[in-house]
Amino acid sequence: MTAYAYKSVIDAAPLRTAVIDPETVFAELGVTPTADQSAQMEVVIAQVSGLIDSFLDRHLAEADVTDFFRRPNGDTLRLSRWPVAEILQVIEGGTELTPDGWELDDVTGQLWRLAGGDRACWSGCGTTTVSYVGGYDLPDDLPADIQRAALDEIKAKFMSGPRDPKLRSFNVPDTFQASYSVGGGDSAGKSGLMAQVEAALAPYRRMVV
Repeated sequence: MTAYAYKSVIDAAPLRTAVIDPETVFAELGVTPTADQSAQMEVVIAQVSGLIDSFLDRHLAEADVTDFFRRPNGDTLRLSRWPVAEILQVIEGGTELTPDGWELDDVTGQLWRLAGGDRACWSGCGTTTVSYVGGYDLPDDLPADIQRAALDEIKAKFMSGPRDPKLRSFNVPDTFQASYSVGGGDSAGKSGLMAQVEAALAPYRRMVV
């Protein structure tokens, strides 16, 4: 049985929360930006970064975090940010565990209790807290397929700008092409991201079972 944190506290905020650098987007668009375009791009990147976090139901940016688990009695704790760079402290029911008392899958953020070298259930007594460093060092460490999906979304939003809401497509030959949702259209998902971007991001969503 997997236990999920009922509360997460950020102990040290992320240095960066943007999923991509403006220079990367402008380079792909083949655009030398004006000051106004650079400012607009910063806004679009911040918006898309937030939409992606919301769609994934997790925060991607690396931060120092403490997760709180109320009376966990299963065999697995699922940390709220992953991948996990470092476990700083694990306290189970008021007792701090030594590193030989737990086992971590740093890629998935799963933490198991160990007793005598074997996996065991968490005590289920009181609150268990886990302090750790988790998430991606943005933007460089973000998986390539997330970066690609973010880049496609950011380009579409930036290039659309203020536009005729009836416009179905936009094309700059050899530079950029996108289609947009119109009344009854299907290119935009419920999250505010394009449907194809949602599909690319889906494997990275936090799944609670």
